[in-house]
Amino acid sequence: MSSQRNRPRGPNRNSEGIHGEEVQLWESCKTKIQGVIDGFNESSDNVHEIRDQDQRMAEKRDTKGFGSVATADFSVLDNLLRKGVKINDAEAQKLQGIIEELKVVRAVVKAKEEQQEQSTSRASAQRAKEASAAASSSVYDFDGAGDSPVPSPNPTVSRRMGGSVGSKGDRDSVPPKLDRSTPAAKAGSAEPQSGTSNNLARSKQTFARGDEVAFKPKPTANEQTDWILGIVQGEGKSRRYKVLDADVDEAGNQKDFRTSASSMILIPKEGTVLPNLENGRVVLALYPNTTTFYKAEVMGMDEGKVNLKFEGEESNNTTQAVLRRHVVEYRG
Repeated sequence: MSSQRNRPRGPNRNSEGIHGEEVQLWESCKTKIQGVIDGFNESSDNVHEIRDQDQRMAEKRDTKGFGSVATADFSVLDNLLRKGVKINDAEAQKLQGIIEELKVVRAVVKAKEEQQEQSTSRASAQRAKEASAAASSSVYDFDGAGDSPVPSPNPTVSRRMGGSVGSKGDRDSVPPKLDRSTPAAKAGSAEPQSGTSNNLARSKQTFARGDEVAFKPKPTANEQTDWILGIVQGEGKSRRYKVLDADVDEAGNQKDFRTSASSMILIPKEGTVLPNLENGRVVLALYPNTTTFYKAEVMGMDEGKVNLKFEGEESNNTTQAVLRRHVVEYRG
């Protein structure tokens, strides 16, 4: 499962010419905004020239009388005033054009957000329905002394978000790449420490059938596994649970895992009011259009979403917006 971390799930968002429509529009706006700044600087310089010319004319009038102010002096002042009006009108038109483009950008982004939200809601409802039909009882007798992981049905298929075969989403992005031979902690970010209170809270955490969770299957063949999205199907002995993998293979099938409560993190239900996250906090977050959680650093909050910099992203400037309920506490 860890091998899926480096597998592209779409075009490289850092390659030229393949950005989404909103990114291209935003780049156009930034270029035009710089032009407006230059225009306002020119207007400011012109205002200074008007002030200086007015002072020169006032000095002539005060020392030599009003008649000493020549027609040429008035002509210079008139030209400067006309120039100022022309510059300001031009920059006002540019600003209006930029505002209209920004409205288009916002409309495109909002449409994509609504589409993704609808897809996620439909997938959650479908998974809950399947889980309810599959679980005839909430009690499972799990064999074995430890967790019993079941491998993904088709490890060559990228993990997708939404549950439909071939669903690629609408983001031009690739998952972050992580070199597991390097230390997990990233320079400039502080990972939360596991305190006694956190461990106590986890020991008391219970899960109900139908709950969405992030869970980490037990490694197989010494291969490290990632945190993935699942839905609880029932509780067995010794606080072990049966969890349905949210990923769907090419045949439309899903697999279930037996895992312990200590390897599960509850995902809040839709509509739950959640607190904002402070900048710089290290978290686990569901990477857009996948069913895998990765380590990320909080960069800010925006209308119910968290702006994140995922560890291993190809560009230091790349950030992703993830629904707040899909951002959970960091665990290694």
